Amino acid sequence: MYKEIVEIKSVEEIDAILLKKTDKYFTDRELKSVEDKNKLKSLGARYLIKRSILDYLELVNQYHDIEIENKEDGKPILSYTGEVMNKAEEMNIVGFKISISHSGNYISTLVVVEENV
Repeated sequence: MYKEIVEIKSVEEIDAILLKKTDKYFTDRELKSVEDKNKLKSLGARYLIKRSILDYLELVNQYHDIEIENKEDGKPILSYTGEVMNKAEEMNIVGFKISISHSGNYISTLVVVEENV
């Protein structure tokens, strides 16, 4: 079974959420991977994906258990460990597929949760 989670936020909303707290939400590798990109939009999309997954799993602050990087072609790659992995296994979640889009003043994300039923 698949469940979809769609999030859309303005850049201003994301800026207010992240407001210089990037180390709270992102790993060093994630921060380094966005150095040559629009940092706010790239980190904002990653935040929305992490928040969507944590909300779905009913977890709170395990942002560092989720890491999002990009392949050379730009495709986002998601990995997860720790409490996120444990909770996903407990809920029979096989995996997560993600998509990121940002245009103008908006950031949108899609998380597809694949459950084994």
